Amino acid sequence: MRAFFGIPIQNQLQWAIRETAEHLRSQTRMRASWVPQQNYHITLRFLGDIDPDLSVDLDDLCRAVCQDLEPFECIMDRVGSFPSVDRARVIWVGGEASPSFRRLSQALSDGLVDLGFPETRKESWVHVTLARIKDRPDPALPGLISELNPIAPLKMPVDHIALMESTLTPQGVVYSPLFTTRLGGSKG
Repeated sequence: MRAFFGIPIQNQLQWAIRETAEHLRSQTRMRASWVPQQNYHITLRFLGDIDPDLSVDLDDLCRAVCQDLEPFECIMDRVGSFPSVDRARVIWVGGEASPSFRRLSQALSDGLVDLGFPETRKESWVHVTLARIKDRPDPALPGLISELNPIAPLKMPVDHIALMESTLTPQGVVYSPLFTTRLGGSKG
């Protein structure tokens, strides 16, 4: 099964993020896969295809990582793109990673390395993917992103993380939580 650790986005924030996505979508002409609102999340670590039996070890890891971390807040205050605004492949809403987010991400990564997963590069931005560009980005995209920034800050409380299964269907990707764990250690 394909899986990732992520932070689910609350409904009211999903609506605010969707407004930004719809604005960009209506102002651009490009082949892109726009992420449905119900799939908005912040990825902590993509795991790829894993053995379902590994979910027990991942649950143990998640509980160990979360028990010593207090809930915190992520601030998303800009629109951006990877790898750059001029060569956009992914459009996102996000913000700078707080020290608490970095601690969570690093502890999870360290534990995953102990379970045999490879090390990954460090993310410097907390982000929610809005679209994946399939072809060339619209030449107007850099200007549109510049005009939007900064966006009104979206404050997102982070009090739990989830191991999500990613299932490809003819209608698109469906994300299903396998388990959630609250920061501070309680099972969610």
